Amino acid sequence: MNIKFNLINRAYKPLLLVFILLTAMPVVAKEPTPLIEFIDGFPMELEKETRNAGYNELFSGGDVSAYFNVRVSEFLPTAILPSHQPVMPLGTRQMPKIGSVKAKMMEVSKLDGPLTLDEFLEQADFAQAFLVVHKGDIVYEKYPRLRPEDHHLWMSCAKPMASLVIDQLVSEGKIDENAPITKYITDFKGTDWDGVTTRDVMDMASGMDLEDTTESRFDPDNIARRVYESEFGFKNETRGVELLRDVLRSTPKKDEPGLAFEYASGLTQMLVLLAEAVEGDRWAQIFDRRVWSKVGAEGVLQIHLTPDGIAAAHGLVSSDLRDFARFGMLYTPSWKEIAVEQVVTDEILDRIHKKVRTHEFIMAGFDGPVFANRVGVDDFIANSRQWDLVWPDGDLMKFGLMGQGLYVSPARDLVIVYFNVNNEDLSAHRFARPIATSGLFDK
Repeated sequence: MNIKFNLINRAYKPLLLVFILLTAMPVVAKEPTPLIEFIDGFPMELEKETRNAGYNELFSGGDVSAYFNVRVSEFLPTAILPSHQPVMPLGTRQMPKIGSVKAKMMEVSKLDGPLTLDEFLEQADFAQAFLVVHKGDIVYEKYPRLRPEDHHLWMSCAKPMASLVIDQLVSEGKIDENAPITKYITDFKGTDWDGVTTRDVMDMASGMDLEDTTESRFDPDNIARRVYESEFGFKNETRGVELLRDVLRSTPKKDEPGLAFEYASGLTQMLVLLAEAVEGDRWAQIFDRRVWSKVGAEGVLQIHLTPDGIAAAHGLVSSDLRDFARFGMLYTPSWKEIAVEQVVTDEILDRIHKKVRTHEFIMAGFDGPVFANRVGVDDFIANSRQWDLVWPDGDLMKFGLMGQGLYVSPARDLVIVYFNVNNEDLSAHRFARPIATSGLFDK
């Protein structure tokens, strides 16, 4: 199947590919252009190539991937969230020793390792930017293949944005996380969603048959595939164009809730529908009012939308790297350095940490072992509330397609964020935990 952009279909078809291809991608047909050549912009021919990109090219980590990652607003409707506060600049306190932290490369990597972070950023031609913030200060920042002001897709690192809004509503008593989600999304009553709680959805433990796996993303009859197609107005091979809400309502039950971690971007979209049902407002505006309007950001936050205006909160969010870090800082004591009020309360952090499930729970799903391979260790506890990994020391991590990363250590007052363009070599993920536990940030 050859899926192409064009102006007639309003460029919604590439959205489907973003979420179908969440794991390994086809091999790039041609050798990618070194990203350093795109620092000052892209050639016109590449823009045209991106609009006509086929299935194998868009997210394979090649040239069109590099273009789409930083120019997504050229293709998709976008909600622009400006900063409502004066810019609250980050301090600077360089810690060059961070660049000496070593990590072993993934087995698929073409790089010889172990490498130091400095060596990795120099040698990995897919590594674009890396930033470490400690106690409100930038202690390490490099942009080997990206301009600091460039907006870049967060991919699935955006998922905690949705869970944060839901956790705020839980704290306010507007949502009972142990009640069926159909109590709030009332048009889902009488479906297999009855009995699935908000907490089950938050932890991706719904038991519903919409898990993202290598097989489900390419099966046109699978609910996971149909969710992506319907979100973006794409015609299903056998059913034609479907509405997202209808596809989600038709999701069949596979198992009892709570048995295993089953990663599904469709569950994040259920949180979007939940927030909108409770608040009576669109999600982008809810997030702006509740979260982003409190942040003294450097640039705008771009929330990219489906054809009918639903925020693609499970991945299509863009900002520059420092504002990406500012979101992570909301989970640390340094929130006061970049926000006018505390939006991630101690109660919400406590809920993430104390309601984490078991190691057996996450490893029973498709992605548990995958995540362990990404970080090179399996000493984490489990996932929690849209965060992919939670460690015993309270550290949190979230992965994004093509090597985006968000690592937060509330106890160390530390945030690590990075951008990449690669869908096979995800070795950048292997540096975050060693940096946090290096002893450089111990009290």
